[in-house]
Amino acid sequence: MHKKYKYEIIIILSLIAFGISLYLTITHYLGSAVPCTVTHGCEAVLSSKYSSFLGIPLSVWGSAFFVGVIVNSFLAKKYLKWRRVLLVLLGAGSLAALVFLSIQFFVLKQLCQYCTAVDVLVIIIFLWNLNVESSE
Repeated sequence: MHKKYKYEIIIILSLIAFGISLYLTITHYLGSAVPCTVTHGCEAVLSSKYSSFLGIPLSVWGSAFFVGVIVNSFLAKKYLKWRRVLLVLLGAGSLAALVFLSIQFFVLKQLCQYCTAVDVLVIIIFLWNLNVESSE
């Protein structure tokens, strides 16, 4: 059954991560603080020098990434070429997620519950794609 709904599951998980990224993007541009009830390090992470790339918040990049994953998932259902693109996209996203998690754990020594959730979701989606891909 999981093979049949592989891309639907990827889309659902990506929509969750997109929602979190969009929330962080909106709060950033509104100048609002995010409630950080689990890890208590959100502001430290979200205001660090590592929270943007090329002057754009990582949450914006994350939102764009998940839109790309969702679009590629729809295309991958029908076309082999797009399955390869999705695999590369998720692989690159997972590497970035590992870097971001490492920065939180080892450099900042602070955790943002939202950032961590997004990073973990990227890795789960990548592993899901790999697992189902190898069993096909």
